[in-house]
Amino acid sequence: MDDLRVANPTESSRWLSEGDEPAFRALLQARYGDSYSYPFLYEPGGASRLWSAGRLISLGQFDARGTLLSHTGLWVTPGRDSVDSGLSLSRPSRRVAGDRAEHAHAWEYVLDRLKNHVGFLHQNTSTLHLMAQRYASRFMRAVPVGLVVDYTRGERLIGVEGSGVPMQALAMTTLLGGPLERTRYLPSGAWGDWLLSILAGLGLSDTAVQVPMERGHGGTERYVLRPLDWNESLQLERRLFVGRGGGEPGLKSSRARVDLVHLPMGEAGLVSEGTSALLAAGYRPTGIRLRHHEPDEIVFQHIADAQVACAAVGQARLAGQDAQLLFSGWSDRCARTS
Repeated sequence: MDDLRVANPTESSRWLSEGDEPAFRALLQARYGDSYSYPFLYEPGGASRLWSAGRLISLGQFDARGTLLSHTGLWVTPGRDSVDSGLSLSRPSRRVAGDRAEHAHAWEYVLDRLKNHVGFLHQNTSTLHLMAQRYASRFMRAVPVGLVVDYTRGERLIGVEGSGVPMQALAMTTLLGGPLERTRYLPSGAWGDWLLSILAGLGLSDTAVQVPMERGHGGTERYVLRPLDWNESLQLERRLFVGRGGGEPGLKSSRARVDLVHLPMGEAGLVSEGTSALLAAGYRPTGIRLRHHEPDEIVFQHIADAQVACAAVGQARLAGQDAQLLFSGWSDRCARTS
C-alpha cells in the first residue's frame, strides 16, 4: 500500500514513522493511562516494529507546535480483502487539528487509495462515548453491521465518565469497492429478521433468502472449524464454521475470552446446519462480515450468560438510530432465545 503514503492527506496530518514513536506513546498514555489492552505499545519499539513490518499504518494529526493530537491506525494483513481500522485516539481536553472539511478531505484521500487494494474497511467502534461513532459514520462512511459483547475490559479513557467497564463494540464497515451481487442465505425466524435489517442498512436486503433451521441436534455431532484470527491481547478468537466432519466434539474455544465463529452465507444447507448447531452450543448471531472473494459471513459469539450480556449491551452509548435499533434488537432476541 505504498501509494497510500506517497503524500500527506492534509496540511495538519501526516503518516507516522519511527521518529514519531515517543509522541505516539505520550498520546496513548494521555488517553488511556496504562490501561490500554495492547501493553506492548507502551514499550520502546512496540509501534515501530509494526510500522516497519507493514502491519500497522498510522495517520496522526498535529498542531502548529508539532504536538500529536490524534491518531488513527490501519491494521493490515497480507492477502486479506479488508483492512481494520483501530487505535483511534485523541488527546483529552484538546481539540483536534483541522475543521470538518479537512477531516472529510483526509478520509476521502485515504478511502480513495484503499479501494485500490481492498474491498472493505472494518472497525470495532467504542460505545463508551459517542464521538468515535459519529466520526466513523460522518467521515469514514462506516455503516453498523453488528456488535461484540465485552470487546475490551478494564480500559480507562481519561476524560470519559463511566469508562473502565467492559466495552460493547459497535462493529462497522465501510464499503470501498461495493459488495458483489450474490445470494446471501439467512436463517429464518427472529435472528434472521435481525440480520436482514443489517443487510438493509448496507442496501443488500434484496439479495437475502431466509432458510429454515435444521432440527434435531443431539449434541453428538462433530464439526470442523478453521482458524481465522487470534488476538492475544484481547483474547479474541475468530474461527470459520466449515461443517460436519472429524472435528472436536464441542464448538466452544478452549482459550478465547471473546469467542467468534463466522458462518459462510453462500450455501443454504450450511446456514441451516450451522445456525442450529451454533445456537444449541450457546452462540448467538452478532453481525455480518462482508467478503470480496469468499461468501459473506454471519458472525456468531459465544454468550455464557444471556442475562448478563443483555444488561451489558444495554449500557452502550450509541450515537445514531441505526445503531440503537441494532443493539436493542439484539438484546430482545438474545433474551427470548436463551
